[in-house]
Amino acid sequence: MQRGDPNRVEYPSRTRSGFSSSRVWWVCFAASVAIHFLAVAIYPFFGNTVNIDAISFNFPNVSGRTEGIQVLRLVEVDDPIASERPDDPEEIEDVDDPEPPMTPVPIEGTPDPELIPPPPSGAELLRPNLSNPILWEALSSGVLDITLTQREQLLIASALARWNDSAATSLAAEAAAMDWTFTDDDGKRWGVSPGKIHLGDITLPLPFGFGTVVGKREEVNDRLWQWDEIYRQGVRAEVNESWRDRAEAIRRRRDRERTAVQPDTSRIPR
Repeated sequence: MQRGDPNRVEYPSRTRSGFSSSRVWWVCFAASVAIHFLAVAIYPFFGNTVNIDAISFNFPNVSGRTEGIQVLRLVEVDDPIASERPDDPEEIEDVDDPEPPMTPVPIEGTPDPELIPPPPSGAELLRPNLSNPILWEALSSGVLDITLTQREQLLIASALARWNDSAATSLAAEAAAMDWTFTDDDGKRWGVSPGKIHLGDITLPLPFGFGTVVGKREEVNDRLWQWDEIYRQGVRAEVNESWRDRAEAIRRRRDRERTAVQPDTSRIPR
């Protein structure tokens, strides 16, 4: 009777025989290994050896430059030659150069004229020098007896005189810049000056004047702006002062009215 699965089919076992057996495979593998080992062992005796030193390797030149390779063979020496320290060099003494003799060389011909300094100019003649007796004169008693107030007055007067001279020079330069007139051979004046027109011997007044000089427009505009700003600030200060005075007057009037009215002590409602 068969047990288990009734649909199961059992086949009889098969065994390998002949050249397909495992024993034959292992024998062939061992014979192949032995043959290869023997061929490698006897190859140097029957083959040609290759000299590695004679082989030249030609690599492509990528950089584009042709350069050679120099091979240096370093050989070790058992007993190197001991180098001796050379002797110190002899010191060379400095030779002093003799100074050449300063002998004037005679020059034939007419001698050059002597170098004479130029004479002093007019400004140098007018400028006082140390030999001028004015610098060494004693001061008079009128200069030494002035008070401190007089001294300060003299300094202020000198400063004002210099300032007046500078202002007059500046005004004269401005007037000359705005004077477009010329004088002919007969002494007659022609052209236009500030506020006037000159026609020979006749001078007519103009109802208008010239504008600002080209180089001083910014300065004049700045001065006008400062003047307008000062005027506006002054008007504002006057207005504030008037408001302050009015407020102070109203406050004083109320205080007087309060002090004039007698206080009501009856406490009777009105």
